[in-house]
Amino acid sequence: MTLSRWTDNSGRSMEEILTNMMDYESWISPEKDPISGENLRFHITKMFNENKVIILNDNEITYNYILYEYERVRPGEEDNEMRSSRIYPLSGYIVIYTDGTKTQYITNRSGNDGTKTILRKLNNYNKKLELTPNPFRINEDMFTWMIYKVLNSGEDSLEDDSRLVLKKIIGFKGSTHDRLAEVKGAGNRIMNLLSTLAFLFENEKVSYIKPRIEYQNETIELSLDLNGTIDIDFESYVGNYFMDEEYKKQAKVILITFLEIIPKILTSYHLDRENEAWSVQEKIRFFTSIGETIQGKIREKIEEKINE
Repeated sequence: MTLSRWTDNSGRSMEEILTNMMDYESWISPEKDPISGENLRFHITKMFNENKVIILNDNEITYNYILYEYERVRPGEEDNEMRSSRIYPLSGYIVIYTDGTKTQYITNRSGNDGTKTILRKLNNYNKKLELTPNPFRINEDMFTWMIYKVLNSGEDSLEDDSRLVLKKIIGFKGSTHDRLAEVKGAGNRIMNLLSTLAFLFENEKVSYIKPRIEYQNETIELSLDLNGTIDIDFESYVGNYFMDEEYKKQAKVILITFLEIIPKILTSYHLDRENEAWSVQEKIRFFTSIGETIQGKIREKIEEKINE
């Protein structure tokens, strides 16, 4: 499920935002069924009666988890006698959180226009800049760097002060929409190198990558897209919150991913660029070494056949 991050610019505190949300019956103007005239459903649920607190990056983060569901009239189907065609439901969740200065949302929807419309409706906002998207700034070069790290760094942590390891790349997509089989530092290195080289040279742009990450006691599979949206595979998650109720687990894993794991990956990438541990020259050497390793293996096989 794709997740996107948004910033609230209303100037209100998180508690004020939540109070307004949960008072929706006082401000909502229910949409009506054009045939029956009945009010369409609109409901918001705050899953934690009291806001929760978690310490991330040495900061105290206050958060809550919001479920919503409401109905809308399907455009172009206003006169359809069948309600299931005339009316459609919208539902999802929001993790709302603050560090005490700014409030942000992470929601299980992507797409700026549609998601903004939903968030504005839930907050009863009517000004354009009260909500702004806040995607991660991810580029194709970082994807190549992540592949390089997996193939060359093995079990090494990306940071000295924390155990954050890129265990493997489960797959990625390029301009031809092909998906690569997993890449990892261990195992059949030649097959990893060969499939990596073929993919990188056949695709002009890597647009999506899915790494498996170990962070302290957590194992999380992510999908990162060039548009800055993130996907978390909760079914494959293993860690401290594995046995928690689903919404409790989702809230914590999302916050750890967005506020610690991804920022640490981005920091490591940019530091490698700053100190030239990763550069155009290093990328060329990376590609060249892959080719040379594969050529060497081919020569070995040819010699074996000749000497049989």
